[in-house]
Amino acid sequence: MGKHTDPNEKSKGKYVVIGLAALLLAGGAYFGVTRVFNNSPEKPKETVTAKDTPSSSKEKTASSSKKKAVKKKTTTSSTKKAKKKKTTESSKKKKTKESSTSKKQESSEKKASTKAKKKTTVNLDAAALTQSAGKVYYDVYYFKDKQDFSSKNSEQTVAANVIELFIMDYALAQNDGGNQVIQDKKLTEWLTPMIQQNDINATNVLIDHYGMDKLNEYFKAQGYPDTQINRRMVDINVRITEDDNYTSLNDCMKLLKKIYDNRETEPQKTMLEILKGQVIRTKIPQKLPENTAVANITGEQQNVENDIGLVLSEDNPFAIVVLTKEVTDIVKTRTAIADFSLAATKLK
Repeated sequence: MGKHTDPNEKSKGKYVVIGLAALLLAGGAYFGVTRVFNNSPEKPKETVTAKDTPSSSKEKTASSSKKKAVKKKTTTSSTKKAKKKKTTESSKKKKTKESSTSKKQESSEKKASTKAKKKTTVNLDAAALTQSAGKVYYDVYYFKDKQDFSSKNSEQTVAANVIELFIMDYALAQNDGGNQVIQDKKLTEWLTPMIQQNDINATNVLIDHYGMDKLNEYFKAQGYPDTQINRRMVDINVRITEDDNYTSLNDCMKLLKKIYDNRETEPQKTMLEILKGQVIRTKIPQKLPENTAVANITGEQQNVENDIGLVLSEDNPFAIVVLTKEVTDIVKTRTAIADFSLAATKLK
């Protein structure tokens, strides 16, 4: 038998179709209405300027004050922060500066301490010198670093020919200086042999010309209290029976410093040049290198061996004074002075 469609099923299908159609129509209508309303012209918005009421004004004032207060607080806060930052930076800089200063100070103190240690540890051996005669006075003064090595026993002692350096100091301090004429000769013509060769005749001419009293007055006025001239010069072999000529360690060093410190001006410039021409080189210059400039004057007398002068080395110039008495071995004493002078040039 063939398959037959149920009449009820046909009726159901119709209803479904009709429902779908109605749904579509309703949706279309809704869409159309919505479009119409959305496209309707908008009314212009009205601008309303409302009068401030007292209450509103107060509120605004309060709000403004509040804003200003907040702003002021913010500004104050910013200022404080800026000040704090500036103070912090300043404090940091100050600390850095203090730290730097402190470091520099420490460095300076270390250098000073090292220098002081160096000065205390370095010494000039004078043992052989002090054993070379019955009495020995010595002093070495370095001009650059002001180091001083002294026997520290200065007292009045026999000057011998060293007195001639003090006579030259007086003579050149007089009017006309080296141009003075004495017995038809310029002063420098008497000074040169007196200093460079220990010419006692030249010395006696000057002693007689100026007078012992004036010379001694000058020595005291210049601060040489132990230096005195009491007699004319005599030959080395003549035994002294009368009062002698004297000087001291301190007086000799003072005069040498005066010559060195004023070496660029007169009369010390002339004094230095004459001293540099010394031909008696048996003591201070004896063992020094030939190119070492020495400006010295020796003094010889019975039982006396003296030598004082300036050693003008470029790196470390110094003044040296050696005065002795009660000498029993001339060669031994002269050698000891030469060795002491050489050792002084090696001290740094």
